[in-house]
Amino acid sequence: MSPNPLRRVGVIGSGVAGLTSAYVISSSAAVTLFEADDRLGGHADTHVVPTAHGPVAVDTGFIVHNEKTYPTLVRLFAELGVTTQASDMSMSVRSDGAHRGHGLEWAGALGWQGLFPTWRNVLRPAYLRMLAEIPRFHRRAHRLLEATDDSVDDGQTLAAFLEEGRFSAYFRRHFMAPLVAAVWSCDPAIALEYPARYLFTFLRHHGMLAVFGSPEWRTVTGGSRQYVDRVAEVLRRRGASLVLDTKVTSVLETEHGVEVTDGNGTVHTFDAVVVATHPDQALGMLAEPTALQGEVLAAMPYSQNVAQLHTDTSLLPRRRRAWASWNHLERPDTDDVTVTYDLTRLMRLPAEDTRYLVTLGAPDLVDPATVIATRHYAHPIYNPGSLAAQRQLPRIDSGRLVFAGAWHGWGFHEDGARSGAAAAGRLGFDWPVPDAGERVPGVVTPRLYRSVVSHTRRAPLRHSFRNTTHLWLVDLDDLPDHGMLARFEARDHLGDPDRGIRENIEAFLAADGIDVAGGRILMAANARAFGHCFNPISVFWCHDAAGNLAGTVVEVHNTYGDRHAYLVHTDERGRAQVAKAMYVSPFHGTDGHYQLTVPVPTERLHIVVRLVTDDGTVFDAALRGCATDAGALRAAPAAALGSLKIRLHGIWLWARRLPVRPRPAHHQEGVR
Repeated sequence: MSPNPLRRVGVIGSGVAGLTSAYVISSSAAVTLFEADDRLGGHADTHVVPTAHGPVAVDTGFIVHNEKTYPTLVRLFAELGVTTQASDMSMSVRSDGAHRGHGLEWAGALGWQGLFPTWRNVLRPAYLRMLAEIPRFHRRAHRLLEATDDSVDDGQTLAAFLEEGRFSAYFRRHFMAPLVAAVWSCDPAIALEYPARYLFTFLRHHGMLAVFGSPEWRTVTGGSRQYVDRVAEVLRRRGASLVLDTKVTSVLETEHGVEVTDGNGTVHTFDAVVVATHPDQALGMLAEPTALQGEVLAAMPYSQNVAQLHTDTSLLPRRRRAWASWNHLERPDTDDVTVTYDLTRLMRLPAEDTRYLVTLGAPDLVDPATVIATRHYAHPIYNPGSLAAQRQLPRIDSGRLVFAGAWHGWGFHEDGARSGAAAAGRLGFDWPVPDAGERVPGVVTPRLYRSVVSHTRRAPLRHSFRNTTHLWLVDLDDLPDHGMLARFEARDHLGDPDRGIRENIEAFLAADGIDVAGGRILMAANARAFGHCFNPISVFWCHDAAGNLAGTVVEVHNTYGDRHAYLVHTDERGRAQVAKAMYVSPFHGTDGHYQLTVPVPTERLHIVVRLVTDDGTVFDAALRGCATDAGALRAAPAAALGSLKIRLHGIWLWARRLPVRPRPAHHQEGVR
């Protein structure tokens, strides 16, 4: 990094935006971090609760993240050595006043027992209609996002979108409003006024615009304080000053720098300042705000929420089968949001009789005797006015004074971290961050490719055929699990079925002296669906820790249960040649060689296999696909249909008296 002339930088606010900004800047400048509270972290708020089995760390603010849509935060965790673990994400809805007082309870992502925790749900036409409306809503939302003509109204609210689509009042009340209210911690009435296109962009980005396909959610082992403490440790080691329990009362940009006045009347002078607070707080600090700063910062409202950490399970659904990670309680006497987060489930806390819960918006319902801690959090509210103001945010920064916070994005921890890194970058302190949804090398996963498979035979019988299919591209570190519709299991690929797919690939490569520890491995393959899996060919693109392609593994299966893995090193166009080693078709022997074309996928997937036999006969097989938004349900039949078509095609060729070659026994060490 070239020397930066800004040597003294103040950062106001120690939420994730301020911490990330301070972390980036402190590597090459003197940082002073101001925090009005007596602790660092903002919404990264961990409580240590004594139990019979020892202390347990429980989060009440930031709880979960995922590797796909939180790339900035994941990078920060990686650099700090923060350990994370798998979480559980599901949502329930409880409405005691529904169905003339008989009540309604249901939960998503918990299978049939969540959808039908009571037999009454089976006999409720309105409820069954709501379940049918959910995929219809997903389809209409996707169409809105894909529309590019001028007729699309970016300011259309969620309520207007639902009205236009003729969704039932039952759907709005018991699915849509609870979902948005739970995600953004806002009142259901406010949720319906969110801009539809903006909302759907977020939901699609986080895998929530489909019945299946959400990314694997994770939580910080030991609580989010682990990453806060490690950032603080790095800052202190770099000589930064951490000023806690000190409110900033004034920020004034001068000709030569920025003056920050604290609550004690002390004036601190800096070359530059990052204001990483809520927008109303930022506006209140500015001694001489510009007209645009005043207009933009005042147009971004927040909702205030009381969060209580407690053990009162009466806030959960009455039926335990509907207990979920997020539990929305509809209260007929108020429009306030009431959501209870089951931390025992989300953070994988020790299973005991006591469940640790965080409830927003119900201090009158929670048994005071069960309350462990009370916190006051604020969350951004999104409406057409605030979104218009958000688009103006780049214009309120100057060369010395910049702003950061989760309100620069969707209001989540990743948005705060990303804005903090971006604020540092605007002051000249670079920390390159991969785009959301990507990890280097930049290929988005998981994704499906709508593909065309073609076979061309030229001798002794001239014949060709084509069929369409769907093929998955997945990251072996983040395998999707769609239950019976799509699952990726080690038994369907090379190596030991009792180990993970990645572990088997690493072992296979290690036998050739190739180390891909810490690197990304992409796999193109069919998933196991409805208990069946067949992959004529699977391709693994294996990158090392530096992001370089260390090798490509092409795994071939035949219909007799044999498999063989070829390790190839491709040229810049993805081409390689390898000797054939396994009997694949009854009409070919094991002689000859393959000419492979397997470039790393982008928006297109391109796999070509040309067999050239020893007598010069050429046989071509190709798969060419384009990325699609199709879901797991569309792809589920691919493996079974592909296997059936291969067999039917073989019977047709046999009936045409194409000569059959004898099949030798096959074994490859470490593969089968």
